[in-house]
Parts: sequence; structure tokens; C-alpha cells
Amino acid sequence: MGLDTVIVAFFVITTMLVVANTLVFGMNEFIDSSFDGYSAMHTTTIDKMQTDIEIQNIWFNSTENHLHFMVENTGETKLSEFDLWDIIVIKNGTADYMGGNRWALDVYDGQLNPNILDPLEEMEIEIMEEYNNGDAIILKVITPNGIVSSKGWTIGG
Repeated sequence: MGLDTVIVAFFVITTMLVVANTLVFGMNEFIDSSFDGYSAMHTTTIDKMQTDIEIQNIWFNSTENHLHFMVENTGETKLSEFDLWDIIVIKNGTADYMGGNRWALDVYDGQLNPNILDPLEEMEIEIMEEYNNGDAIILKVITPNGIVSSKGWTIGG
């Protein structure tokens, strides 16, 4: 064996080690990013499983002809981003999506975290549309992560 064979063998082994090292680092990055994605998905799923809301009371303010109702956070997740909530009112069989300027809210017991609906806290929602006695109403409230609560009610009935 000559010196040239030893040098070629050295370069071949070095190249093989560099390629193996690159594959190991690439696999490590792949596993890390896969784990991060799985963790984020798991956290979102757990939050969704622990999120629950319930429409408690509905009443009609005959002075303004507006609907009012209470939404209670019956889950274990803090809720916020109320501008992303969807409210749908089905009045006498006709669905109407309430945009952000057609309803107002007031979070009760919000001293600990103002403007956040903590577990077991309630908020009042006022629908600023006119309703009349005898209207059959179905309310649907949808949070940004897809949790839905609905309740039916007849005004004056």
C-alpha cells in the first residue's frame, strides 16, 4: 500500500463521517421540530377539551327592545379575544350573524383578570337589534377555538 492509497482512504473516511454527522444533525432537527409541532397540537387540543361555555339566562329589555343574556365559562380555560367570538341569532327561523358593532359585552367578577372570562365567571351580552314580544329566538355563541353553546327562548312566552 502506497501513501496515495492511505490519503484516499483518509479522505473517503472523512467524507463518510461528515455525511453521517450531517444526517444525524438533520434528523435531530427533524425530531425537535416534530416534537414542537406535536406539543403545540396537544396544547391546543387540551385547551379545546377544557373549554366550555353555557348560555345561562336570557331576558328582554322592553325599554330598548334589546336581548340580553349571560354566558358562563364552565370550562377550565381563560377566554378572551371577544372580538373573534361569533354570535348568531335565529329569529323566527331566520339566521342573522351579529357583527362586532351589533353586540356589547360586560364581564362580571373581572377584578382578577379584567376583560378575561376566567373559569366560573359570567359575562352579559346585549344584542343591539330590535325584537318584539312573541319572537322565537335561538342564540348561538361560538368561541375562536370552535366551542359552541346555544339556547332557545321565546320573548314574552
